[in-house]
Amino acid sequence: MRDAVGPGRRVRAAVGCALLLLVAAPVGAAAAPGARVYRGGPGGALTPPSRAPATDVVAGFLRSHGATRAAVDGLAVSAESRGRGGITHLRLEQRAGGLRVAGAYARAAVDASGRLIHLVDGLAPVAGGGVAPARVTAAQALEAALRRLGYLPATAPAATGRDGELTVFARDPARFHAAPTVERVAISEAGGALRAGFLVETWSERGNLLHHTLVAGDGAIRSVELRTANDSYAVFVEDPSKTPQAVVSGPAAGSAESPVGWLYPGTQSTIDIAGNNVNAYLDADANNRPDRGGTAVTDGNFLTAADLTAQPSTSGNRAVAVQNLFYLNNVIHDVLYVHGFDEAAGNFQDSNFGRGGKERDSVNAEAQDGGGTDNANFATPTDGRSPRMQMYLWNGPVPPLEVVVNAPAGIAGSYDAAGAEFGPSLTTAGVTGDVLLVDDGTGTATDACEAVQNAVSGRIALVDRGGCNFTVKVLNAQAAGAVAVIVANNQGGDAIFTMGGTERKIRIPAVMISQNDGATLKGATGVNATARRKDPAPLMVDGDLDSDVVFHEYGHGLTWRMIGGMSGPLAGAIGEGMSDVLAVVMNEDDRVGEYAASNPLGIRTAPYTGYPRTYGDVAGTEVHLDGEVYGAIGWRLFQSFQTAGLGKSLLLDYLVDGMNYTPSTPAFEDMRDGILQAVSAAASPDAAAHACLVWDAFAAYGVGVGALGTVDASGAVTVTESFAKPAGCP
Repeated sequence: MRDAVGPGRRVRAAVGCALLLLVAAPVGAAAAPGARVYRGGPGGALTPPSRAPATDVVAGFLRSHGATRAAVDGLAVSAESRGRGGITHLRLEQRAGGLRVAGAYARAAVDASGRLIHLVDGLAPVAGGGVAPARVTAAQALEAALRRLGYLPATAPAATGRDGELTVFARDPARFHAAPTVERVAISEAGGALRAGFLVETWSERGNLLHHTLVAGDGAIRSVELRTANDSYAVFVEDPSKTPQAVVSGPAAGSAESPVGWLYPGTQSTIDIAGNNVNAYLDADANNRPDRGGTAVTDGNFLTAADLTAQPSTSGNRAVAVQNLFYLNNVIHDVLYVHGFDEAAGNFQDSNFGRGGKERDSVNAEAQDGGGTDNANFATPTDGRSPRMQMYLWNGPVPPLEVVVNAPAGIAGSYDAAGAEFGPSLTTAGVTGDVLLVDDGTGTATDACEAVQNAVSGRIALVDRGGCNFTVKVLNAQAAGAVAVIVANNQGGDAIFTMGGTERKIRIPAVMISQNDGATLKGATGVNATARRKDPAPLMVDGDLDSDVVFHEYGHGLTWRMIGGMSGPLAGAIGEGMSDVLAVVMNEDDRVGEYAASNPLGIRTAPYTGYPRTYGDVAGTEVHLDGEVYGAIGWRLFQSFQTAGLGKSLLLDYLVDGMNYTPSTPAFEDMRDGILQAVSAAASPDAAAHACLVWDAFAAYGVGVGALGTVDASGAVTVTESFAKPAGCP
């Protein structure tokens, strides 16, 4: 459908429109600051039928519920689409003085008879009177953001002193995937006043870190949002542990989801394949551009056979990685398109074929990216700019790193180690030094969560896991002069894993050893060791061949584009959990990433069948762990739909459409209510039974009637869980 309303169209307040409020009280969205959610309820509506434009209906409702004239008159339609059942979905942004009001938005659903059935009111309560000027320049805002994110030293003199030199720094391709942008925006202050500030977008070349930093008019940092958390093809449809490599054909031109097919015509390369939905390419040198080489393909057949007994870095296996990543990205694009993630909803396509949304934003999917291991990521800019998916190699069953103890003789030898997502990578030469257990200055061991007191300068610091993020420990040891850090696991006996985290300020390497090996090192004196990469390297595993990982990463793009803000402890957990839901529903398997992780349990702490944790266990300390609760909800919902004979297609309809009704920065109950609204909007004769299946899955994990998750100003999470279902749901 062609977008009926172009971006920037103003919303006019309805004049003389009598509105009948059928649901008197809004349902609050506590985890979405400033947002109020109004729902019409099953079969109900917020307003009577109307022939007025949908924008007028929305404006009149907002005015009747306390929105100021300045707020309503400043609304502009950014996207309009037609959903299931003839429902029109409006996405609106708030403007003042020609500027976007930072973080202010509204989303509305109007049915075929012109009734408003759902509204998310995230407007800033502006009082009018214009926008006060900023007291800092755009260049000063950019510098403040660069310092906050670690691109510039926090205590050094101004990086340039002149705007021109700062611009040169900000365009350095070694630092940035794209030159930082600075948008002048209006920021809401106390009492409804507005002052100009700046939204700075930075996108790192290394690590794929896409940040939105809001800088107030006085130069203070208001917030930092991380928006980061892959014809015929020989492919692994799920992963090599479950499905053999098979030849599959891409779709012919003419489908609604991929009207020109997957592949652009003309000559392609085995390691650089492009189409309207995705450009997949090899990036082993981690420069975020297609690597040179490969073999020309003129007939559209990408049929390189995999050799899983050889390293992924062989030329043949690199071609396999790219063709597999191209295939999987197109598969998930087409599936989500059918279920509502289309052009107007902000999906990823070079051409939108006149159907709304912004173009030129197909996925840049980087296979075997050399920037890390044991992970993947997906950075999602706003509609009209291409996201970047980075798929890494994974260390196999044999760990790739080791700590070689040189002395004392009684414990000398090699100890398996895992690396970190942050800091420099170890070489085969490694880092050698005396190992010193970090303590509080009295000989009592600490976890390095506070400033390190003992003399680790020039030494390798040994610290325990636990108490704070890995990056905090390493930064504290680095500040005390350590040349490397060994983290001893505090549980699991012989278990080790790659340490997660993002911190650009870390300049020293860090490794993890097991709990048992940590006890050995801590029990000895005079320890000297070398932390290094093993030579020869053990066989690695290619994440590009694991559909769980690809679908999970694509899911981040889905939630960022359709819901909006997905940062913070609760929304971030939902983002991780919903991405897992997409993977487990697509593959009908309760575990995620078994192949990539070389672990039958996958990358989560437990299978999703019978998962033991509930909403009350969500503590806001780690989004992947907290997100497992949402993943378990989604898996139970999938099982319930299967048992009821409903299938996953209907479930995906509800999951994707539910995002149209979900406020930005949601809590778990907001996602539940969005799905329930999608069930109601579908107007199925079985809607009540379907709604009970939704309630059953959420209530089973503590997100039942009355459940509430909140995040305070400090980021602390408070959860009130409930296992109750509504009356009428068995």
